[in-house]
Amino acid sequence: MDRLSQPTRKRRRPAYSCTECRRRKVRCDRNQPCNQCTGHDVAFACTYEEHPRSLAVGQQKRQIQRTPEELPSPDTSLHSSATSNQIRGTVSKTRVFGRGHWMNTVARVEELTSLQPIGEFYDAIFQATNHGPQDKIAEKVNQCKQLSRDVKNKRPSRGCLPADLPRSFPGHQVMGELIELYFATFESCYRILNRPSFQKEYEGYIHDSEPLKSPFMLQLLLVMVLASTIHGDANIRSQIMTKSSTWIHIAQSWLSAPLEKDRLTLEGIQINCLLLLARQVTRIGADLVWISAGSLIRMAMQMGLHQDPDYLEEMSKQQEEIRRRLWYTILEMNVQTALDSGMLPMITDTDYNTHPPSNVSDNDLEGTMREQSQEGVHSNHVSFQSLLADSLSLRLRATRVINSLQDEPPYDQVLALGNELASACSNATIAIEQASTTDCGRSVGFASSFCNHLLRRFPLCLHYQYAVKAKKSPFYSYSQKVCLEAAQDLVLFLEDDQYYRLLLTGGGMFRDIITRGALLLFLELNPEPQEDNSSFARRRRRARQEPLLQDARRVVQYAKDRMRHGETNVKVYVCLSMMMAQAESHLDGLPPKEAISKALHDSLDICHRLLEQRVADACTSPTDPVLESWASSGMVIPALADLDADFDFLDGENLDMGFLENLSNTW
Repeated sequence: MDRLSQPTRKRRRPAYSCTECRRRKVRCDRNQPCNQCTGHDVAFACTYEEHPRSLAVGQQKRQIQRTPEELPSPDTSLHSSATSNQIRGTVSKTRVFGRGHWMNTVARVEELTSLQPIGEFYDAIFQATNHGPQDKIAEKVNQCKQLSRDVKNKRPSRGCLPADLPRSFPGHQVMGELIELYFATFESCYRILNRPSFQKEYEGYIHDSEPLKSPFMLQLLLVMVLASTIHGDANIRSQIMTKSSTWIHIAQSWLSAPLEKDRLTLEGIQINCLLLLARQVTRIGADLVWISAGSLIRMAMQMGLHQDPDYLEEMSKQQEEIRRRLWYTILEMNVQTALDSGMLPMITDTDYNTHPPSNVSDNDLEGTMREQSQEGVHSNHVSFQSLLADSLSLRLRATRVINSLQDEPPYDQVLALGNELASACSNATIAIEQASTTDCGRSVGFASSFCNHLLRRFPLCLHYQYAVKAKKSPFYSYSQKVCLEAAQDLVLFLEDDQYYRLLLTGGGMFRDIITRGALLLFLELNPEPQEDNSSFARRRRRARQEPLLQDARRVVQYAKDRMRHGETNVKVYVCLSMMMAQAESHLDGLPPKEAISKALHDSLDICHRLLEQRVADACTSPTDPVLESWASSGMVIPALADLDADFDFLDGENLDMGFLENLSNTW
């Protein structure tokens, strides 16, 4: 038969619709964004990807064009997938699937010749855009799709955000200040948002009155929550603080509703990161963040963030860098919250191959070199994320040793690991000092404190239990020295005004000074009973310990300031006041029990007055009508704010309070 007279085999047509229209199985007009995505308020997720089959055809053509010498041998072709620069799996929309997922099974058989007739019918019915002989069947399929959507609409789903939520936002000037402050501080170590993209959407909202999309609205309110904690104006801090709890619960409710696949986007990951950080800085369930961080890691891995973009489908340099930044932000949050929760980080450095992010600024990443003086747009002068990434593997290993629930590691291993951590902290300090000399402004001061805090708490936690043992055994004296220096380093953070405001309101790692550092200071200040207590020895100890006394007084004042700024548990301030009284009475040669009893009475009276005043202020403070309706619906659980404030470590079985024995006689 003549070749021209043979029936033409229909070739399966690659899909040109956006990923969202293909998912919903509706017709796409191929605009950017398309009308379908715009109408469903998911324009941010309207993306186009090259069809996998077209990639495969291109690879086949290149294979055919090779010379015989270039063709792989049968032996090497069997292992080509393992050595190629691609993952062994499938990328679909925003997710990555390994070989165990059913999509990989379909992809392996759909090119078989025996299935070609089925493929032709599938294209004609499910992917046809032109009229043809199968119109009636295609119409029936469309009706089935619509009925399926109607069924799904009846199911519980993520509710929309309150329509009038933007009315609870402050004025544009305050919002601009808070946005600027956030990017100058928190983004130095946690690279979550891309500044030019965020600024563009924000300017569209304030200048063009464009309606806010749900993901950006949540990002904006969480940015304001974070920045308000360190703002220099007390009125602005108070104004946002009254709304922060409700805003955080709104964001948490939006994320915690039955998960929908189309929410697995970079915007969703960014909201999760901002929410976890906001919960820590506002003490709203801060001690439970490790649980949420584990869920966030799984979401990120399902989206392929743990695989370097070089192994995934082609994407822009900006997308590659954003993915790397987000992955290392999530890893940093995970290791920090694991340390706080006393649990393992649940991931090792063999579980990912994503390269560390570069130190390029957002404007350079955007490809638009703008003047720093341009209003509303500034480069991130200082980024310490790459600096933190250098020691991430080491700190993951240290966290496993610190929080192991099995055998206690040999002290030699602790010393070796501690030396590695000390070297990492020293290298980071040099880099931070160099950055401080080349950049000026408050962002460097905050970034320096933040980065140092994230690093130096690890040697403190590693040596802590051995530092306590050193009071009875000189064998552990090195750990005592390391911990005392680390505790004094923590106290230095109180000199940074911005970071001090964060330490006043924060939970989790942001209360290290009172949960870890303070006890080490007072252990050093209180002598053992058998030590010389003559007047000469007391004067010598006072002269030697005067710097420690000053640090201890600052810590007690800091605990009192935390009570003024929202702390509701009186144990910390009362106990630290008694410890301070005991230390000074020993140095002055006075009876310690009388001093302790007086400190107990005075500190309790202060706490009582502060709590009474707070209750009175809460009754008279104005409420936002927009947020009041949300709170009255039962969505906000006030008890959640106190989940991290029990301070059970001060209970009798955890802390020897024997020096308070018989105080009831003097009460």
